[in-house]
Amino acid sequence: MAPNTPVAEVENGEKAQISTFAVLDLETSNLPAFNNNRVSITELCIYAFDPAVLKDNVETEEATPLDELTPASPNALPPPPRVLHKLNLLFQPSMTVHPGAERITGLNNYILERESKLDENAGQIILRFLEHLRPPVCLIAHNGWAFDFPIIKQALDKLNINLPASTLCVDSLRAFMEIDDKRSDEIVVENVLATDIKLEPETSCEPPAKVVDWQKVNETTPKRPILKGAAATRKRQLLNDDTCNNDIEAAKRAPRDISARRQLFAGLKCAQTKRIPPRGRYGLARLFERTFEKSAANAHQAEADVIMLTKLIQCYSVDFLAFAEEQAIPFANVVPIGGKTPSS
Repeated sequence: MAPNTPVAEVENGEKAQISTFAVLDLETSNLPAFNNNRVSITELCIYAFDPAVLKDNVETEEATPLDELTPASPNALPPPPRVLHKLNLLFQPSMTVHPGAERITGLNNYILERESKLDENAGQIILRFLEHLRPPVCLIAHNGWAFDFPIIKQALDKLNINLPASTLCVDSLRAFMEIDDKRSDEIVVENVLATDIKLEPETSCEPPAKVVDWQKVNETTPKRPILKGAAATRKRQLLNDDTCNNDIEAAKRAPRDISARRQLFAGLKCAQTKRIPPRGRYGLARLFERTFEKSAANAHQAEADVIMLTKLIQCYSVDFLAFAEEQAIPFANVVPIGGKTPSS
């Protein structure tokens, strides 16, 4: 993915708030990396909803303890947003569907031969659907910056179709990793400050034969408990920070304060940097199963993947919205698959 321009800032210096999330998934004829960047879209699905539902969910419930917010613990499947726009299209591919793609998607040239191609009409359907939504719209896809966005950008460019200039995009794969990191840091902060200080062995534990000099014990200055390693480093940072107590209180009420959450992700420039996810942990189906302890039914069908991703976004709640508003990039700046970067 080429370096991208961050979201434009509004007059007060803050980035514009996102009005609509459009969760996107594509199925394709092959992986472009193994076919000289030639690829054909076979299925496209978009679910769109107001991201305010993420804040509404938080405001109507008691704040969940931070250690229960991580996807490592089971969560009930959230109901879908009541106001939910849907688009699902299938296309006749312009090339042979690779056997590997057929195996995981269930789509092949035979069952798609009577479908329309991704032509001007299909492109206009996608455009009109997105124009119908309240702007600015933010497209969300899992591994979107590396896969979905460059592919759909190439397809639309061939048709000379431009999405609205306000359209943004964000990669949920990167979002989930960064959010998990921040939540882990907050848990460490709370655990360090809540650690019970272990006292030096009491005099009663001394061998019975040893005479205790009580005067010496009473006149000896108590020793500071010693923390080692990361806990010590973290505590020093906190003790040197005058806003320590405020930080902890903010962490405890983290899900409620969107402005504070956005600050956690400021300056990361995620779209301009690559980060390799831990093997086997952040694939969409695996993350869904790990989060909700339910099987990922019909994975690699576009609509099923969009449903899973939507529920994960709801689970990550206001933190996902905070990440998106800080790290989303203009869709217009996405480099189409096989295209040249501005620096090349």
